Amino acid sequence: MFNERTNLIQKIVKEAGESILEIQNGDMQVHERGCNDVLTIADTTSEKMIINAISEIFPNDGFIAEEGSSKESKSGYTWVIDPLDGTMNFSRNMSYYAVSIGWLKEGKPYGGAVYIPKLKELFVCEKGKGAYLNGERIHVSVNNLNKSLAVIGFNNSQEDFRKLHCNIHKNLLDNIMNVEKIFSTVIGLCYVACGRIDIHCELNCFLWDVMPSCLMIEEAGGKITQIDGKDIDFAQVEKQCVVGTNGLVHDEILKLLK
Repeated sequence: MFNERTNLIQKIVKEAGESILEIQNGDMQVHERGCNDVLTIADTTSEKMIINAISEIFPNDGFIAEEGSSKESKSGYTWVIDPLDGTMNFSRNMSYYAVSIGWLKEGKPYGGAVYIPKLKELFVCEKGKGAYLNGERIHVSVNNLNKSLAVIGFNNSQEDFRKLHCNIHKNLLDNIMNVEKIFSTVIGLCYVACGRIDIHCELNCFLWDVMPSCLMIEEAGGKITQIDGKDIDFAQVEKQCVVGTNGLVHDEILKLLK
């Protein structure tokens, strides 16, 4: 059903996820590297596993990864890798962390997979072929604005984003049912795709935070853009503010985010 790259991703994210689970039960080797930002041995171990597995099958493909691995593509295909999204959750023995891998073809998203090891949840998507959770087709919710559940994420280390977050949080609380934070952009966007939440807004995120979860939302019938309504720029690795929704509330949410 899926392209060979998407099939490979499903295998890799699960293998990396199982490795991460083993590490969580032992010495995680947690290191502080900034405000609310930690690095563990699982981040680097997972990235190395993923890069090696991809390079063995597709040696001419490029990749961009959170922990610094990068390679220019010679084939037109580029992999976007978050070896462990939600490292803070992981370091505190919580369940909301994931392995995320997507692939771009000539700079456009075409497929990917996200695996949440603790919950044994595998999200998979491919352009034109839909989005799936553990093999079952998924769809966004049909909730209107006043019944919506939103999640907001942001980088706490930058003062301008703290102020923006506070303003957005107030605007959303005045108009929707509830606002939460789960400390994982990747999972939040996947949860929009499967209808568990209706809105996820992420301020100052990186490419690996939104790829392939952005495609997951679109293939599930939702919509995702930057908070000013512009399309996501897949050539820009950092400093984008995005919002993914069930599509029904997207225009209303963009107005609230101004």
